[in-house]
Amino acid sequence: MNRKRASSTWSYDAIADVYATDMGQSMPFDDVAWYRSACLQHAGPVLELGCGTGRILLELLAAGIDAIGADRSLPMLQRLSKDAAARNLPAHVVQMDLHAIALSAAFGVILAPYSLITYLVDADAAVQVLRRVQRLLAPDGVLAVDAFVPQPVASFADFRLDYRRTHGARQTLERHKRITVNPDGSNRIERRYRLGTADGGLVDEFLTEETIRPYTASRISELCALADLVPVSWCFDYGTRETANGARFATGLFRRRTTRS
Repeated sequence: MNRKRASSTWSYDAIADVYATDMGQSMPFDDVAWYRSACLQHAGPVLELGCGTGRILLELLAAGIDAIGADRSLPMLQRLSKDAAARNLPAHVVQMDLHAIALSAAFGVILAPYSLITYLVDADAAVQVLRRVQRLLAPDGVLAVDAFVPQPVASFADFRLDYRRTHGARQTLERHKRITVNPDGSNRIERRYRLGTADGGLVDEFLTEETIRPYTASRISELCALADLVPVSWCFDYGTRETANGARFATGLFRRRTTRS
């Protein structure tokens, strides 16, 4: 069946069924192992924000970690639940937008992985979200905030091939991307996906669009400070680099401020 779809209201609704092949395979480091280790080093339940289809969450559960996931995309959560059931894992998830966090538990670890913070384009809104997250931390709890290390980006008007990959047993997934650098420093990213058969037939074609804001590690620390969060440590490329030099990802651990300076 050949079909074309317009852009989804939320990009991740559209890519739920191809996420593992798409974004999942685009992570060049074993970030899952880093998050699992961080969770095992801290007591208390774990909350993963932006859990998507469970690339990280399912591995935490498989390791016996008491974890729940939250995401605004119902199709992503449905895919997660299906995959969890196939692995006999007790997935606990909640559909929730970052801007309207509605939880009251105290968590030993809260994860904001895979550059989730970059979707908080407005700095004031980011601080408000971080304040709400800070209130969910147990007294000794930690928040892990991850972000791409900002790189020079230039706009380009044509869609350029990102990759062409095998998807499942008998299909291929192809993604093209176009970037617009906005005057305020944020980046508009448009992606065109083509899901095909092994012999070149078209199964599905759809577009997604989102706007993100690159944040340096120092800027994230500034935003966290405004939310009464203090840094514990920073690591780069999930512990494989000692500094940000040449790194693609920066991940900071933060605790609640206990006394005001």
